[in-house]
Amino acid sequence: MNVMHLSPTWFGDQSVVGGGERYAWELARACAAETPTTFVSFAESAGSRQEGPLRVRLLPNRANRPSPLEGNPFHPGLYAEIARADVIHCHQADTYPTNAAIVAGRMLARKVFVSDLGGGHMRAPSLRLPILPRATGMLLLSEYSKARWQKEPASRRPRRAEVVYGGVDARFAPSGERDPHHVLFVGRIVRHKGIEHAIAAIEPPFTMTVAGRNYDRPYAAMLRETAALRPVRFREDVADAALPALYSSALATVMPSTYDAWGGVHTDVPELLGLAALESMACGTPAIVSRVGSLPELVEDGVTGFIVPPNDPAAIRDALRTLAASPARRDEMGRAARAAVLARFTWQRTARRCLEAYRQ
Repeated sequence: MNVMHLSPTWFGDQSVVGGGERYAWELARACAAETPTTFVSFAESAGSRQEGPLRVRLLPNRANRPSPLEGNPFHPGLYAEIARADVIHCHQADTYPTNAAIVAGRMLARKVFVSDLGGGHMRAPSLRLPILPRATGMLLLSEYSKARWQKEPASRRPRRAEVVYGGVDARFAPSGERDPHHVLFVGRIVRHKGIEHAIAAIEPPFTMTVAGRNYDRPYAAMLRETAALRPVRFREDVADAALPALYSSALATVMPSTYDAWGGVHTDVPELLGLAALESMACGTPAIVSRVGSLPELVEDGVTGFIVPPNDPAAIRDALRTLAASPARRDEMGRAARAAVLARFTWQRTARRCLEAYRQ
């Protein structure tokens, strides 16, 4: 069975460094360990390489700019890649590449699956065409995402939908010394992450590192102003390989995501799957997450971390104080967090769930 994973963007400095891009890339790598797999995305110029068993194909973007297709790249070479595959797994709904793959794939009697990573429909509202129901099915990241799609009209979705979750790889494991008062945020600097609420929770003896790329300059400027008199530092230069040690050194990782963000911005999809929480937990570091999106599916309150109300710095501060006050409990929660991830959230498990869905 030849599988193709298709994503409009990919995890890298020349594209986007984000959780959705990591999801598509890591899942493709895990599938490649089980069956012949190609990862297809788009770049300024063509490229092809082999990453272990995974074949990587970057197509040059030929979409006109500026246009409704901004953020929705295309190249006719995509059709040749579709013809090579038995199964096409599209990442992001309502994008031009996904729509094209569904139409072409079904015409060629291929199975076509779609995973909503939380970005496609926002980038291309003009592409919400009656094409998605023609897909074989949807493979979704969480029960929260599945429930959202089940509320859509039947004309907007395939009848079949399954939850496959996501995971972490073996790199994320406990290592090094832990700072008993250091707090970590990892993720893109974008408004729905609610980072200002974590910053507002930080008071001595706690310190905080905000590790992530800036994708919203006004928001980032507000965050720095909020942090000006607090022991908070910003790092946009953290290498991906350095993340396991960064997680392992922290008291806790905070994911204060929100539906109602700074500047009056509202989103219904703040976290379809919080990969940073899973990576932290795999490193034996409890996660403090807000009660939004999929996050309550990942963290067991009081056992592997804490679940707090969104937009509530005081609740975050109370959770941090609880962890700092009892190192033994913090360590116990860290062990439970790692065990929970290994039992449910690995890329190997996710890939096998997908492969089973492909075969059915």
